[in-house]
Amino acid sequence: MKPSSYNYMTTLSDGTTLFFNFYTLALIALNASESEPAQSLLSNPSQRLKKKKDLELKRLFSDKGFLIDKRVDELDLLRTSHFTSRIQQGHLSLTIAPTLQCNFSCSYCYQGKNLERMNPQVEEKITPFIRNLLKKKGALSVAWYGGEPLLCLDTIERLSKEFINLCREAEAEYSASIITNAYLLERETAEQLLSWNVTNAQITLDGPPEVHDSRRPLRGGGKTFHKILANIRSAPADMRISLRMNVDERNKEHILELLDILAKEGLQNKVSFYLGQTYPYTDVCRDVSSWCLSDESFSLLGLQTALELVPRGFSPMGIPTSKNYSCMADKENAVVITPSGGLVKCWNEIIKPGAEVGHLLQPASTATEQNIARWRRRDPFELECTKCQLLPICMGGCPYLYARLGKLDCHPWKHHLKESVCLYYYIQKRKQELEMVQEFRELVDYVKENAQNED
Repeated sequence: MKPSSYNYMTTLSDGTTLFFNFYTLALIALNASESEPAQSLLSNPSQRLKKKKDLELKRLFSDKGFLIDKRVDELDLLRTSHFTSRIQQGHLSLTIAPTLQCNFSCSYCYQGKNLERMNPQVEEKITPFIRNLLKKKGALSVAWYGGEPLLCLDTIERLSKEFINLCREAEAEYSASIITNAYLLERETAEQLLSWNVTNAQITLDGPPEVHDSRRPLRGGGKTFHKILANIRSAPADMRISLRMNVDERNKEHILELLDILAKEGLQNKVSFYLGQTYPYTDVCRDVSSWCLSDESFSLLGLQTALELVPRGFSPMGIPTSKNYSCMADKENAVVITPSGGLVKCWNEIIKPGAEVGHLLQPASTATEQNIARWRRRDPFELECTKCQLLPICMGGCPYLYARLGKLDCHPWKHHLKESVCLYYYIQKRKQELEMVQEFRELVDYVKENAQNED
């Protein structure tokens, strides 16, 4: 056997050594007396072992992927999984923007003041487009996007009903989500969305009221924080809410204030909180570049925030996941549909002239073929990423940023690796402790109930 290329090890101040594998996401914590033979085993897996505990340790490291067969080429396995996933046709992923119009005027918006809405000619072409790509017993996932998609609730309703029927005919799974500022997401609207299988909503609050309202006001002026918070509060329990806070130098000191407001409202089990990095993705929003945090600063801010989430009862953020590709832009069977019927690969190109890889109303052209080829050429295994331990959880990062700026969008963990692994250990340990406390409470309640019955 040989050690995995994706093993990472660090020792805590109390002598506990953490072993983490980025391929399997396995985490093993050993005390000081156990860590020395473990390190020896990883450095020389072929050594003869006689003690039972050493043999058990070797079996554990093998089961968790820290030790692998000498013949296994992990990089080749990752490469194969990556390109297989990119061309996999069973799952069709669509982002649909029924409008680029928005009722907000956010200071960092990259879409400008486009007022375009989807016309009937484009709308009627979407279902045939999907029918042609949807596989029998496959899956279709749709993300409603904008602009503000709830300005076109009627379009969402008509298309959602068609998609549900289409998937029923094809015996395919159907799921949907929405990216919304939530100003219009009142209880009745949320219930309508749920009836159309829209079960996930991504919503943004950029800090406490005065901070959020200065960054995300209504178009023409007007406060938005309290209306959004009220809509989150009233949303049905079946709607899962991802609450995003876009951070930069102007509001990074207000994260805890927002968390305290959410905790006071009792929203710990209703929302999953995470940070978004404000970034000048397009020329429209290039003026925000002076406010943006560096990748290293954003990574550190994420660690600090994660430490504050757990004690307040929120689900932890920043948990790594294995991935075969960086994002939907990598996939052949994923596309963004613009209001005018254009097909682009990335949300950031939704208003970019000449970025289309196809069109619902127009035939293919040399330009669209060239754009398709540009996305297909992306290969994280031709970059320096092949030597990075974090490749299995990153896969080269954002393809758009690399294509546009030549910038590697590394996983946040890379900038503070030891601290990130230690935080992950803390979160897992805290989770186990909470589960034990819950089991103990249930046991006490059971004993009390039985004692009352005997009386």
